[in-house]
Amino acid sequence: MTEVINLLESKEFLDSLYGFAYNRTNSTHEAEDLCSDIILAILKAIRRNSEITNPYAFMWTIARRVYADFSEKRKRYQDTNITYEINDACMNKAGHPIVEYLDTDDDQTTLRSIMRQIAFLSKIYRDVCIMYYIDELKISDIAIKLSITENTVKQRLHFSRGVIKKEVEKMNTENLTLKPIDIAYMGTGNPVGNDPRVVAERSFSKNLVYLCKNHERSTKELSELLNVPMPFIEEEVEIQLHGQNGYYGLLQKTESGKYISNFILVDYEDYMKVNEMYKKNTDFIVQKFDTYLKKNENKILNMPFLNKQTDIRFIAWSLISRVNWWFEGTVSRLVQEKHFSNNPKTKRDFYVFGIATKEDQKLDIGFYGNDGIYGSDIGGYKKVWLANIYGRRIEKHFDCGRNISQDPQLLLTIRSIGGLALSSLNEEEKEIAAKAIESGYIQKVGNMLHPKILVSETDQIYRDIVMDFISEIEDLAIPVADEIHRYIKKFVPKHMMNEYHLFIEFTACGLLDAMIEKCIEIGTLVLPERTPSAEGVIMVVEK
Repeated sequence: MTEVINLLESKEFLDSLYGFAYNRTNSTHEAEDLCSDIILAILKAIRRNSEITNPYAFMWTIARRVYADFSEKRKRYQDTNITYEINDACMNKAGHPIVEYLDTDDDQTTLRSIMRQIAFLSKIYRDVCIMYYIDELKISDIAIKLSITENTVKQRLHFSRGVIKKEVEKMNTENLTLKPIDIAYMGTGNPVGNDPRVVAERSFSKNLVYLCKNHERSTKELSELLNVPMPFIEEEVEIQLHGQNGYYGLLQKTESGKYISNFILVDYEDYMKVNEMYKKNTDFIVQKFDTYLKKNENKILNMPFLNKQTDIRFIAWSLISRVNWWFEGTVSRLVQEKHFSNNPKTKRDFYVFGIATKEDQKLDIGFYGNDGIYGSDIGGYKKVWLANIYGRRIEKHFDCGRNISQDPQLLLTIRSIGGLALSSLNEEEKEIAAKAIESGYIQKVGNMLHPKILVSETDQIYRDIVMDFISEIEDLAIPVADEIHRYIKKFVPKHMMNEYHLFIEFTACGLLDAMIEKCIEIGTLVLPERTPSAEGVIMVVEK
């Protein structure tokens, strides 16, 4: 038995065995089942026959015999219409047939390892076939993506079912939806572990999701519309149903057993109509903002920042994004109060919004993001919070996943609050300080280091400034809210109406870019000398 088990543990043999199964079944799931049946049959055979002179030939003879039985059972199943009831009391009682057959813990551990390897092969084979036949990637590109050799890619393709290859080769490329559609994804919230976009980046995924944008589709309908064999469709919808965290994907299943989008997806032409509606108000908002800053310059500069501020234009970089977001929030509130007071908003840790484009369309909305990070008990402070905006004019410092306590530059910036003598630093810390100066986190004044980014003990400073300004332009939000509601009714499908607030938020993205460009033009903002820079970064510390 030992010699046979060793052969089963061989990656090369398992690869050949799985390829044998994959070439003769309809999906990776069936291939896994056939492999399990073959292994169980081999184990039973060696229990009955301990003297095996040629293990390799012995095992392949059994594999072919099991496949013959497998084919016969599949044929009988297809010819029979089975109806049955499920008894909840019996759920989860069945163990793995291979594990149950073995006697010792060592045997069970070995076979579990083998089954994990087969599951891994299942994913590899599926990925290789989809990348080659559906995404039309070159063998060399697939090898790089999967970190395997080109020969291994070729071997996987060689074992691919002939029926799929023939069907894919017959695709009508003129009608194939895969080529013209792309999706630009946006997101908001906490993406760590909750972001369904990470499993929907391939063109195949995007086009399948797009077909479910406004209409529920069955796997058969999707197969026909995409000219893609059913096994690929069935596996892909399962991936898009579960997303990254297992319960928030880009598709949802309807009561009829069909599939429809689980996020708002807007065509490029429709998105640009809404975007232009927002942007036509740019000049008015910016002129009002510039006047407000000049009128209240001394008041703003003398607010309780923990590092002395002398340039209102520098502070304006951290205010302009908030002006945009608070204006968009005001519009959203007005829409809710007037039109959706009885519609509860969907609550998620993370939300996705998408814009669908065709080959001749280039999406350039100058999107600006805003990522925040938080830490506790750092550098003598009970709480530390940072945020940075980034986009066309400003490079990102950090994203939502950054750990403040493990970032040397941020830790040194926190130490520099109130002043940090250069003479107190060792050589390694001086090197970190030099990098922090280059990044724009801190600045050197004489022989002391001070934060260059905005630092305060409360975020309320920015809220007070922005809300005071927003009150001056709130009247403008009323007609915008009425107009955006008309677009919501036109472009948001009924089953996604509980996420109407995301439509408002993401269609307003272009407004911030337009406002920043206009502010630079009239001198309300000054371009940073280099990026990354201090502009647009704020830190709040609480003792």
